Amino acid sequence: MSKTAVTGSLIDLQIDPNSALPKYQQIAGHLRGAIEAGRIPAGIKLPSTRIFAEELGVSRNVILQAFDRLIDEGLLSSRIGDGTYVLALVLGKPDLVAVESKTLTASEHYPFRSLSRRGKSLVASATDAFPERPTAFMPDLPDLREFPIKTWLRLLNETSGRLRGEILADTSNAGYEPLRRSIAHHLNISRGMTCTSDQVIITTGSQQSLDLVSRMLFDPGDPIWLEEPGYVGARSIFSANGASLCPIAVDEQGLCIEEALARHPSPRLIFTSSSRHYPLGATLSLRRRSVLIELASRCGAWIVEDDYDHEFRYVGHTPTSIHGLDGGQRTIHLGTFSKILLPSFRLGYVVVPPDLAEPFAKARAVVDRHASLIEQMVLSEFMHRGLLVAHIRRMRNLYRARQVRLIGGLRDIFDNGLRLSATDTGMHVIIPLDQSADDQAIAKKAMEHGVVLRPLSPYYAGRQKRQGLLLGFSAYNLEEIEQGLTRLSRLKMTIDPMLAI
Repeated sequence: MSKTAVTGSLIDLQIDPNSALPKYQQIAGHLRGAIEAGRIPAGIKLPSTRIFAEELGVSRNVILQAFDRLIDEGLLSSRIGDGTYVLALVLGKPDLVAVESKTLTASEHYPFRSLSRRGKSLVASATDAFPERPTAFMPDLPDLREFPIKTWLRLLNETSGRLRGEILADTSNAGYEPLRRSIAHHLNISRGMTCTSDQVIITTGSQQSLDLVSRMLFDPGDPIWLEEPGYVGARSIFSANGASLCPIAVDEQGLCIEEALARHPSPRLIFTSSSRHYPLGATLSLRRRSVLIELASRCGAWIVEDDYDHEFRYVGHTPTSIHGLDGGQRTIHLGTFSKILLPSFRLGYVVVPPDLAEPFAKARAVVDRHASLIEQMVLSEFMHRGLLVAHIRRMRNLYRARQVRLIGGLRDIFDNGLRLSATDTGMHVIIPLDQSADDQAIAKKAMEHGVVLRPLSPYYAGRQKRQGLLLGFSAYNLEEIEQGLTRLSRLKMTIDPMLAI
């Protein structure tokens, strides 16, 4: 039986001193109702009679009488030296599904019961586009098995001893200062930036970073340049905050700026995944980075640089970040650790110009104070001891070997003439398809064969959608890649005619 305990009463239990019923019967009645209604589930360990008596202001004998009554009724079970547990109901338990259904139906009769316009926009912007299981070749996943969990737990044990009241009280709204220093140091070395720890704001990941930027830097109706195709999460956040989205085409050199200027000459904000465009994999060229900086300075726009996947580059070198080239004057730099470490590791950062540091920190406090402090402290140690850089180097070599095997296997299946894109960087490759293809239908058919192929078309906001298939390789060892290729080979006759020439 479960050892989960209710350490306090946690029950809306009122004793009426004027009632003719004895107190133990009132208490037993309240508990019985809570158990039968499902508010206290089966398996829960109730608080001790001493705690219960203290909280209700009655003698312990009153609680014992109440418990005995419910034990006789088959609702509780008591073990000497262990405690009192709630038993599963056999008969008389209400149909909770029916009760919930009635509640939902009843709500339709209340007038003026609707979401705000902003709430409706937020719900409409949410996406469940890619609910696949972590199966080959699902993209965008690090290999969870390669995470240095023993090292992490050792650091957690060392760090937890320092988690005292003064640290909790002194932690800035912008985040744990040693971690902010480590991030600034890391970015200055690896991304050519010259930021200080004061400019670094710790968030719970890219979505919160984008939401914070949206609230701080544009008003509803402001025009936002957004890559087309592009990151669905950014599109959702900007749309939910009322932006006027301006989809801008992407080619082999990144954002097509001249085309964008002809259609939308005065953006309020420009979003770009400069190191590795998501999902096409292009790197924004150095010339276009300079053009963007000049444009932002001229028209007063903000550049939001999502430094997605810059760690996993297999060919050449990543150009200096826009923030580094701009000196951080009009560039907001975003980063996250979820793709480097674990998807469930919810820590990211925003690097803002010096004059925006204090306003962003204050706004961060309004949102939810700060991210998990213990995770910030452990990550700070992880970075300070050089373990993050070592982990990135190791994973880059590992992912490169897996990418090579996947590409070789795909060419064996679809012949050496197969064209692939997004191969220089990142955690997935793309098989381009002919425009007559239906990538979503192919992905659905592949799922029936036990293979995850993510369609490219949902990343487009407009009607003109390129067709393609994303295949991830980072989360799967060589044996799993071979198994995935074997299953994929059964789809050769389906995919082959649809390949882009």
